[in-house]
Amino acid sequence: MTSLPPHIWFVRSNGGSGSYPVTPEGWAVVRQFLKGVGLSALAAVAIGVGGSLMAAWWLWIVGMGLFVVGMAWSAWTFISTARAHTDHSITYNDYVRRSSATGGSSGA
Repeated sequence: MTSLPPHIWFVRSNGGSGSYPVTPEGWAVVRQFLKGVGLSALAAVAIGVGGSLMAAWWLWIVGMGLFVVGMAWSAWTFISTARAHTDHSITYNDYVRRSSATGGSSGA
């Protein structure tokens, strides 16, 4: 397996400026982002439905605001963590190629 420093969890995506997770820690960051998005959406819908049941239409607006804030926070934490833990000198294809040459797995 290609040896990466312990603080590197992502490599540069093949497309250019993005990051691709290659370690369990990197994939955990992706799962945390997806959980944040899902919970934000679930909370928004629950508040909106509750507002409909109570005839409080304005709770839909509160729910949407909660969703926007939850999405923004999840995206910010994901992007800032990925940027802090990305090796920009290697692309994902290069990482896989090096890992295959040394007999390791890609970590995906």
